[in-house]
Amino acid sequence: MVDIAYAGPEEREEIAQFMNEVFHKAKWDIDGWRALLAGRWCGPDGRYAISVRDDGKLVGVLGLVYADRMTSGGLRTTADMTSWYILKDYRGQGIGQRMLALATSDPAVTVTNFSSAKAAVSVLVNAGLTVLDKERLVWHPRLTSSGLLVYDDPLSLGDRLPAKDRKIIADHQGLKLRHVAVETPDGPVAMVLYPQKKHGDWITHEIMYLGNQPLFARYAPQIAGAVLPERDAILSLDRRFAADGIVPDEVRPFATPRYCQPGLLHPSEIDMLYSECVLLNIKIH
Repeated sequence: MVDIAYAGPEEREEIAQFMNEVFHKAKWDIDGWRALLAGRWCGPDGRYAISVRDDGKLVGVLGLVYADRMTSGGLRTTADMTSWYILKDYRGQGIGQRMLALATSDPAVTVTNFSSAKAAVSVLVNAGLTVLDKERLVWHPRLTSSGLLVYDDPLSLGDRLPAKDRKIIADHQGLKLRHVAVETPDGPVAMVLYPQKKHGDWITHEIMYLGNQPLFARYAPQIAGAVLPERDAILSLDRRFAADGIVPDEVRPFATPRYCQPGLLHPSEIDMLYSECVLLNIKIH
């Protein structure tokens, strides 16, 4: 008999070993899987995966990066989908749909997917997820200095940053991210950047989190000039974070849209932190 349920803490190592075996093309080792499943943002007893067992044997998993995160409306819970696999003998029996139904069943949790393969899009839509965003705004380096001061340790600003900014930055220390605050004439703008070489010879500095969105919109070109190197780089911001009046250098569509479960959070609150992307250093479409 096949049982589908949220995995318990005692299953963590077995599921990590299972993922390490079935995802043999992954660019990380067993320690990467352990970090993914560790419950960094929800605690060791929080949810981290859905397991499928046949008479006790592990035959399928769906990783879920749960997080209790600060939003403008207070603490909210999100769950980022990751690393979904079912052994071949168990496919085509509706097991995958049942796993997704369980993953999206909690009305207090916003489920996200930022790095889906194109082939999985129809599955996400059938599970009730909708398009969160489908294009990015892009800025290029400036030939002249913006003159804006960049703080590489935003937490040193203390109460000059809102509690939400400080909480999010503190939650992501020690990962391959760049935390900055840019001093504008009207106050600081906190950002979490994810530098990635996706294609070509340039580095994309993806804005994973943007604090004061209206203030960024007012000074976007100058901020881009302040945080980017002089060449071979772009600054990228998902459209949903763009406040009124923002003027990019160009707009680019995503290869695959971002998806989320609608209803609980405004799209501008659903950033790409607290996800598999930053835990596993995954390139974002």
